[in-house]
Amino acid sequence: MELYHEIREKAYIIILAGSLDGYHAGEITNMLNKAIKSRKKNILVDCSKLITVSSSGMGIFLSYLPGIKVKQMNLIFFGMNAGVRKVFTLLGLDTILNIQDNIPEAYYNAAHS
Repeated sequence: MELYHEIREKAYIIILAGSLDGYHAGEITNMLNKAIKSRKKNILVDCSKLITVSSSGMGIFLSYLPGIKVKQMNLIFFGMNAGVRKVFTLLGLDTILNIQDNIPEAYYNAAHS
């Protein structure tokens, strides 16, 4: 998996590429900590280059969700392919996470929430 980030005026964008699994927990944890410390209200997760996702990989994001909400920040996922979206749906994550189709929707929702 490759992991990148961009910092915008109102958002910290985490870009995932490849396969998201528990093996990369340390890298993802570091990136999420940086995103939270950036004090940007919105953390956007770009999944457009993500090929596969495992439940253990998603567990990393889920473990941060309560803390992100307490800090009144938003965590928004966007750009998922059909396979990745199916995993989110099968795990029931589509009911607890904010998932958007593309970045204009995600950034618009983040900027106006």
